[in-house]
Amino acid sequence: MSSHLDLFVHGSTKGVSQIGGAILRMTQDDAETDSARTRRREMGLYVATVARLHLERNLKPKYPIANKLCMSIDIRHGELFPAPVSNTRRITDIENACLFIAAAWGGA
Repeated sequence: MSSHLDLFVHGSTKGVSQIGGAILRMTQDDAETDSARTRRREMGLYVATVARLHLERNLKPKYPIANKLCMSIDIRHGELFPAPVSNTRRITDIENACLFIAAAWGGA
């Protein structure tokens, strides 16, 4: 899986510099049903988690990574989803999806 950040986000908490990153999303779904909103929210949280993983595993910044600064921004709906503090399940889901894709593509 490849990912890239559209924005780097800097902030501080109690005088300690922190970093994050944002991925901009142009969702196609324009439905305003509860199930559509729930799907967009879940996808937003997964994408925000991917932003955090990208920083952590590929860029290794000199400042601590803050989940609240790792986000997915849904441009079409004007929604922002920060990476959740509890993201173990999402990380496992993402890693398993990557393993499945690699196996299906013959390790490519």
